[in-house]
Amino acid sequence: MAINKRCYKQFCGVARALDLLGERWTLLIVRDLLLGPWRYTDLMARLPGVTTNLLAARLKEMEDAGLVSKYPQASVGSPHVYELTDLGRQLEPVILSLASFGMKLLMSGPKEGDQVDIGRALLSLKLRCRNQDAGLVTLRFDSDASETPSTYYQIKYAAGYTDVHHGKVWQSEVEIAISRVNMTALLFRNGDARLMERQGEIAVEGHKQQWFAFLDNFGMKGGSRGK
Repeated sequence: MAINKRCYKQFCGVARALDLLGERWTLLIVRDLLLGPWRYTDLMARLPGVTTNLLAARLKEMEDAGLVSKYPQASVGSPHVYELTDLGRQLEPVILSLASFGMKLLMSGPKEGDQVDIGRALLSLKLRCRNQDAGLVTLRFDSDASETPSTYYQIKYAAGYTDVHHGKVWQSEVEIAISRVNMTALLFRNGDARLMERQGEIAVEGHKQQWFAFLDNFGMKGGSRGK
């Protein structure tokens, strides 16, 4: 079923961009795809409130506009994954600017019923890179439920650019087991990584200096300087 689209009918770059990006859910889809490719079912789970017809329509519009592409993946229940194209990735500064502004509106913390996602929190690292040496760390977030597998994110940075990716796509020399609560504390609440490690709340496997360098590069407490 076709969905009627509104159009500003203005010969203006802002208006033309908003003809596409101003539709509900579109920018949130872009935000989540900045973390790497996702299956359709993953996106449905990550966007509570969207209907399956609307998500399908948005993805089709974004594909037609050249923002996303899809390709087959051999997995049960989902024949394709969606990822940003080069054009779609050009929206990253837009998403980060919105995130920076929006954080000023979140000082009271999440409201009841709000979905909290560690991957979206990790996107904030893109705004915090201190242009130090290149590095790569793997973060493992274990689930409280034994039947649910661990969630992995990798952060790769160099020359002032930071890539945050779900899953394990690169070879890493250091892996950190940490809870979502403690990672959030490091990111936003001046948590101390060394104190957490001494208390057994963080486990560092591999080259510990790379973990310290990562903390230093993104302004978190407990790096090689002992801060």
